[in-house]
Amino acid sequence: MPRHFAERAAEEVAKRFPGEKLYIVEAGVTPSGKIHLGNFIDMVVADAVLKVLRKKGVDVKGYLAVDSMDPFRQPPSFAPESFKREAEAYAGQPFEAIPDPWGCHSNYAEHFVKPAEESFPHYNVELEVLWASSLHKREEYVKSLLSILSRSREVVNILNRVKRAAGHSKLYPDWWIPYRPRCAECGRIDENVRPEAVSGSRVRYTCSACGHKGEADVAKGEGKPPWRIDWPLRWLALNIHFEPLGKDHMASGSGYDTGCALIREFLNREPPVPVFYDFIYWVEHHVDGKRLQKFSKRKGTGLGVDEWLKYAPAEVLRFQLLKREVDDIFREALSHWEFDFLQIPNYVEEFDKFESTALTSNDEVLKLVYELSIASPIPSKVPKKVSYPQLVRVAAWMENVEDGLQMLRRQGKLEGMEDWEVEGVKRRLILAKNWLEVAGYKVVLRNPTEAVEDFKKLEPQVQRAFLEAAKLIVGGVDPVEAVKKSSESQGLSGKEARLQVYRAFYLLLLGEESGPPLRRLVVRDETRQCLIKLLKILFS
Repeated sequence: MPRHFAERAAEEVAKRFPGEKLYIVEAGVTPSGKIHLGNFIDMVVADAVLKVLRKKGVDVKGYLAVDSMDPFRQPPSFAPESFKREAEAYAGQPFEAIPDPWGCHSNYAEHFVKPAEESFPHYNVELEVLWASSLHKREEYVKSLLSILSRSREVVNILNRVKRAAGHSKLYPDWWIPYRPRCAECGRIDENVRPEAVSGSRVRYTCSACGHKGEADVAKGEGKPPWRIDWPLRWLALNIHFEPLGKDHMASGSGYDTGCALIREFLNREPPVPVFYDFIYWVEHHVDGKRLQKFSKRKGTGLGVDEWLKYAPAEVLRFQLLKREVDDIFREALSHWEFDFLQIPNYVEEFDKFESTALTSNDEVLKLVYELSIASPIPSKVPKKVSYPQLVRVAAWMENVEDGLQMLRRQGKLEGMEDWEVEGVKRRLILAKNWLEVAGYKVVLRNPTEAVEDFKKLEPQVQRAFLEAAKLIVGGVDPVEAVKKSSESQGLSGKEARLQVYRAFYLLLLGEESGPPLRRLVVRDETRQCLIKLLKILFS
């Protein structure tokens, strides 16, 4: 029987760690720049497994571990010029220790993490942010780290054995000390600060950047272990049972490989159950076609986790990230996603169609994907909605949101909707307007020659009324008055009858059954010219 990857991962967790009182999932991020959708898949997958574990009746907790003690290398391309000029002064320092270049948060790391953290309630992501500086002082973390430092030769042998088996030629020397002290003088925590000896909880070092010699106290978090050591220590200290990983960690000899060996052989615990995922790519449009780029925190490439919420509902993003499937969670990665900002209307449409199917289906996998995707309680029925593309078209013409809703009412799009459904339309109309302002939606008028065939399919009365109204409009008569007069002259009295003439204008000019108020449509010069060309063809 098919099962969703989150369900299979939860089953593996229960099998690998039976009888735990509290199961813990973890996602991780480095705060070097904007937290984007490529980072968010880690958080959503972790959150999905958390929710499936809870459905199985166990207590669960989730963390987003922030590697905020990692060294700063270079400024983001989008940073203020003033910060770029002074960035060299911060090189090698922990992200947490650097001031916020924009001046709105307490430090550099928080500037990028906080927007993502504050968006979690909107996505219904249940992860608690845990900063590295806090984790590195935890008693259980420090205890295991001191054990590693006192027996570093054994640790080196384990890591080198795994790397050698994977064909790696670059191995750790016997004298390697797996710790990066932070220089008390210049604040660096990078490769320039060389550990030289360990005595109890203190690591003696020399900083080649400033020449300072000193000692760092491991128990006080005055430094950090390198990544291949920090990761398994985190698993142990936080008692992690599940963590998603990028597909690069499937490679033999990766940090995950060495971490698994170290936690099993040295720390006497099983590593967390993983789910691997492929990367998300950013689609750029050029005159010669589209190009794919990796999302980049430093370059600012890609949409931020918080930025998505300006353009589309949270559940649409969760669905896009969770709809993927694999046969074997240990040997396959969730497929990549070529994210195209211009396709957001289609992503929303895809979710809406999926929602209709999932709410009326008995398929357990579909129902679970839907349950894991939505960020609000499951509705009792399929919600009535206006399609996102339709909302974009309305947003292109409306003066404000209330005006847009009035346009939708006139078009009959809100008929039969309950108040909560209309509120949903209103929220999406705002999102569509935001997307439109960035995407640059253009009203595409029909080729008058192609519109002739549709004209021939209209009822004779509607044909004559359209021609009469079009001539009046071109001659300067108010569009509403023109339609009313021409409709009455052709025996099309009453609102419903006049609507046939309005529909004819939308059909022949836009190729759609509805559109903006006719006054707004025909006031544009390009629309009037299109109408004149159509009349010339029809009267020729």
